[in-house]
Amino acid sequence: SLALIEGSWQSTNRYHAQRELGNMLYRTHEIEKEIENIEDVFLREYLYEQLDVIAAGRRSLAEEVRWDIESSKKSQGII
Repeated sequence: SLALIEGSWQSTNRYHAQRELGNMLYRTHEIEKEIENIEDVFLREYLYEQLDVIAAGRRSLAEEVRWDIESSKKSQGII
């Protein structure tokens, strides 16, 4: 999902991209709750590490989209 958003957000509606990133945050939280039930410590740690990587990418992309939205508002005199 992150790769799809990352590859298309500049050519789509920025607010739609922002909503999709919010949905991804919710889905990531749901996955994290499922990981808590895994008994294998090593597998659980590995999955948490992967979620951390995904979360960092999502935060970075969300910041880019927010910056682009704010920049667009300023250039249009909305703010």
